[in-house]
Amino acid sequence: MTSIATPRRVLLVGNFDRKALMRHYYNTPHTLLGGFIRAGHAALAFSDRDVAREHSLLRSSRTGARRMNGLLLEAAEHFRPHLVLFFHSDLIRPETGEALRTRVPGVRLAQVSDDSVEGRRNMAGFTGRAAWLDLSFITTAEPEALRALSPKPGSVAFMPNPVDAAVETARVWASPREALALDALFMGNGSGTRPAQLAAVRAALPADIRFEASGGVFETPRMAGTAFLDRLASAAQGINLPVDDARPVPWLYSSNRIALLLGQGVLAHVPAASRQETLYEDGVVPFEGRAALAGAISRFTRDDAERRRRAEIGWRLAHGRTDAARVARYLLDACLGESEAEAYEWPTARY
Repeated sequence: MTSIATPRRVLLVGNFDRKALMRHYYNTPHTLLGGFIRAGHAALAFSDRDVAREHSLLRSSRTGARRMNGLLLEAAEHFRPHLVLFFHSDLIRPETGEALRTRVPGVRLAQVSDDSVEGRRNMAGFTGRAAWLDLSFITTAEPEALRALSPKPGSVAFMPNPVDAAVETARVWASPREALALDALFMGNGSGTRPAQLAAVRAALPADIRFEASGGVFETPRMAGTAFLDRLASAAQGINLPVDDARPVPWLYSSNRIALLLGQGVLAHVPAASRQETLYEDGVVPFEGRAALAGAISRFTRDDAERRRRAEIGWRLAHGRTDAARVARYLLDACLGESEAEAYEWPTARY
């Protein structure tokens, strides 16, 4: 793969989870940090919430936010980044953005989000930041949704969920069903209609299909760290379940769950409305409704060779097309106004 000729300096600002000992090291901020480095750039992580807590007598990120904003400016002043990339940085103030442009002439400011556009609070924050940033990226490609989020023309664009080959190391597609602990798995919280969706799927599955819903839903314990990745890799099939199946999922929307499933080689079932096949082709299995999802799980359990074939396609496309270094190059291409390093398989229009 080609890379941008000139190495750049990138400052990533977000929750790098030091308080929790980086248990969520597979989340997007960490993934892109590694991606920029492997793409040949100097990348530093500024963990805004951790820094804010560390500079508050009450150990509160809110009360330490002012000091954190000042320290971010100091960090930028000595690092002199070409790009500052924010992740869900609701503690960063608009005036900090103005000060960054003054202290680091020519710097570009952008943000990344893998939140659902249905989350009003998160999207209000996203749109508010987009007003003073140069570019904003979100893992939704639906034009209407992007236009609704854009406070100015050409300021919001799609970004695929990146995969890190050093993190998603499993190759579940290479294992026969008998060698795996589960036939199908959902891991995630119990928001919206997810409990009802999963209960319906469970009731419709034959008794001999090993199915588990965990990681928060049905009051199951949350999982993190390598144990989370290992659990994903224990199942032949995984479900990328919408929060509310009464609403159509926007084109190409997913949290980083799609990257985690495909990256581990798990066959991923995805809502048909999201049209993930645009990017992953036959490497994903679209479903329309709870009964269809249960039927698809049953079908691929019975036809393990086809499950393995489709899962390998998804794994290869995810690691090839949406490798973290490649997504990092895309972000730099877009933010720095340089010619594209390569042709991308996903929508690159700005709204």
